[in-house]
Amino acid sequence: MIMKPSLILYSLTIIYCIVTLSSCSIKLVSVQHTEIALGTYVKLIVITEKHNRDRAQETMEDVYDLVIASEGTFDYRSSDGELSRFNAGTLLHRKENTPLFELVRDSLEFADITGGYFDPTILPLMQAWGFDTGSPDVPRPEDLERALHRVGHAQVSIGGERIWKPEDVQLDLSGIAKGKIVDMARDLLRDAGFSDFLVDAGGDIFVSGRNLNRTKWRVAIQDPVQRDRYSGIVEKSDVAIVTSGDYENFFVRDGKRYSHLLNPFTGYSDSDIRSVTIIASDTAFGDASATAVFTMGSREGYRFLLEHGIEGYIIYGEALKSFSTPHFWD
Repeated sequence: MIMKPSLILYSLTIIYCIVTLSSCSIKLVSVQHTEIALGTYVKLIVITEKHNRDRAQETMEDVYDLVIASEGTFDYRSSDGELSRFNAGTLLHRKENTPLFELVRDSLEFADITGGYFDPTILPLMQAWGFDTGSPDVPRPEDLERALHRVGHAQVSIGGERIWKPEDVQLDLSGIAKGKIVDMARDLLRDAGFSDFLVDAGGDIFVSGRNLNRTKWRVAIQDPVQRDRYSGIVEKSDVAIVTSGDYENFFVRDGKRYSHLLNPFTGYSDSDIRSVTIIASDTAFGDASATAVFTMGSREGYRFLLEHGIEGYIIYGEALKSFSTPHFWD
């Protein structure tokens, strides 16, 4: 018996419907968890099939173990950490701690790219202002001048498997470490087989794949003045979204606002920017770029973004004016 074409099409349609219904019956769930780490919160959201819920939760535990271990390595405040030992000495060998070696190396590369506006040797300035103690105040001019002499990424050298610095030059990797840890968490989740997730470490965000509604992730940009409001929402996938603002760590003295985002050349928080949001392929790069653009100020920062093809959104001035690069909201 010869089957007519119409019957063949009808049969194929039935098969297609069965396959479609079968795939649609797969139950997706959102597995979420938040921990306090890195001096802020670290939130994970993983979208996966229901039967993978336990594995997702186990992978999240591995991510938080990674976060805590990395924080001890990259934070200069950790008295027994590798960065503290390097700050107290002059040499860092790759074999002693490869992740720290690579992060310092990357920091120096970013410092070159940004013309020194992102500078990992800024710790003496942070100490002069007291931002490292939680009790900041305006330093005396002579103390600020002494600190400035100890700042400058060109004083740090890389040769083969070693990084060398003068003993009085000390590193603060806060402007990039959080982004690097988010990237490490991203890689761990992907290596575990998850493709749809969000990692948020206090504003350093990486979004991968799709959310539970199978659309791109929607990320709100914090208003720099009113914390219960947002300046806008971006819909993105497979990118980092990093925001730096003067509302994160600041104090007011004699009516003037001082932020922890210090200009490595002047020693002051003299930028007109209130917040800057960067979209990048890697969170560490976005982290360093956001810090650099902030310290550059709105005009020079915007030129930097355009020259390097980086998408960014800058809010500046007392009136909270803003502008963005051409494809930031795409």
